[in-house]
Amino acid sequence: MANIITRRSFLKAGFQATAALGLASLTNIPPFLKRALAEGNIGINGKKLLFIFLRGGNDGVNNILPIQDPSYAANRALIGIPKDPGVLYGTATGVADAPPAGYPYGIRLGNGFAALNPAMADMVPVFNAGDLALIHRVAYRSQSRSHFDSEVYWEKATDGVAANNRLVGDGLWYRTIVESGWNQNHALSAVSLQSNMPQSLRGVEPMTNLSSIGRYNLLGVYNPIGSTNQDRVKLLNAIDAANLRAYAPKDNRELAHNLGTAFQDTLEIFKNPAFATNDFFDNDGTTRLFPIDTASDIVISTNPTVYRFGSGFYGFMSQIKSCAQILANTDAIITGTEIGGFDTHTAQVTQGSPHLGGHASILRRVAWAYYALWRFFSNPANNLQGKNLWNDMVVVTMSEFGRTSAENASMGTDHGEASVMYVGGGGVTGGVYGCSPNDAVPWVAGSGGKDGSLFAANNSVGYLRRAIDNRSVVGEIIRDHLGATQDQLNRIIPAYAVANDAEHVKTPGTVGTTPIMGELNIV
Repeated sequence: MANIITRRSFLKAGFQATAALGLASLTNIPPFLKRALAEGNIGINGKKLLFIFLRGGNDGVNNILPIQDPSYAANRALIGIPKDPGVLYGTATGVADAPPAGYPYGIRLGNGFAALNPAMADMVPVFNAGDLALIHRVAYRSQSRSHFDSEVYWEKATDGVAANNRLVGDGLWYRTIVESGWNQNHALSAVSLQSNMPQSLRGVEPMTNLSSIGRYNLLGVYNPIGSTNQDRVKLLNAIDAANLRAYAPKDNRELAHNLGTAFQDTLEIFKNPAFATNDFFDNDGTTRLFPIDTASDIVISTNPTVYRFGSGFYGFMSQIKSCAQILANTDAIITGTEIGGFDTHTAQVTQGSPHLGGHASILRRVAWAYYALWRFFSNPANNLQGKNLWNDMVVVTMSEFGRTSAENASMGTDHGEASVMYVGGGGVTGGVYGCSPNDAVPWVAGSGGKDGSLFAANNSVGYLRRAIDNRSVVGEIIRDHLGATQDQLNRIIPAYAVANDAEHVKTPGTVGTTPIMGELNIV
């Protein structure tokens, strides 16, 4: 009996060995990387980040509702979320209301002006805990309304000015990792869970992109614990031998070689049984945080085929689960994924029930992801370290642009300008930013026509003009959460290095004729 080990003791021992190896690797750092690591604390301080890209252009006005702006209801007669006749939205309560199931009205956020789409009710507990920043009117200078171009600008942390785009060839999160030097000494440093490597992690040095943790193995050949699989050993030895061969100094050869080496280094990590489990529960002890299949979903009626989330939810939540497990159980600093379906030109809502429909369904997924991650990282039992990790995490969303303030003839919205970002984490200063007449750059309520902030950048269909630069939000996350120095941040996001902060990503000011708030001090 003395030689029998439990699953938990096996996982703990494996984690401790990995951690020891990581610490040992820091004693043998190449000189050019010692400078980078000594300059900042990215990776060393244990802070991490999970990003979610909302593909298609998220209608921010249907997320955080400017419900006290008369021009909101007047220009969204069919798709606008109505007020609850029993709620005084102009009363500043300081907290969000907790709505009942099926609530069809805007959820009062307690700042005296804004409301939350009822499909996002699962965010309310995180918001009321003070751990979620709801940020409105976010965009960049010279906004593009091309999906492809704008996605690239967000993921490269540049703007719509052509000269600036040519200065940056790789991705925002890629530059963050490379600036730290973490990828030189750790098999996993940044990992995306999606079909293709996102622009934000693209660059010369290899990062990791997985379609699924479960599929990431060597030709499907596994070693049972405590046994030897000779076929697998032979394949690993062959990769070893190939990596030792000299390669010609031609274009892309170094990149290909590095990718191959990184591939082998990460092959063994996801064999750990910790990545196969889905035994992560809400406070009730029975509701699974990650509904990745019917077995982990919740039946909401006597019909066993009717579920709370449904099959369309499972793929996204599986990726979110994998991102969380990687951050909790490896040395990776950044993980992320994406969710599509936000290009809502037609039938954005269900006719007669604007709290339902396609857009609401996707928002519900995003809201539950935030709730699940909050509960997952806050519970020490959910990671191999046995620690509450929520204070070390930031979860941030991105989306290429917002949508028109006025609904179109197809009960949808078209490409616009500013939208919303969500930033969650134990060290986040929660609240509503950018959606109040009391903001540093005030939201101007309209008269009920095509006026006010909703129509500031276009007086026909309405483009919501930016008051916050998206680079300000990610910039302070990189510096004040992940641990970059200001000089490192200046290299990661070139706008920070512009003389006198002319683009006002850090300090308040006016860019052209547009007043910008600068950094919000959310972390």
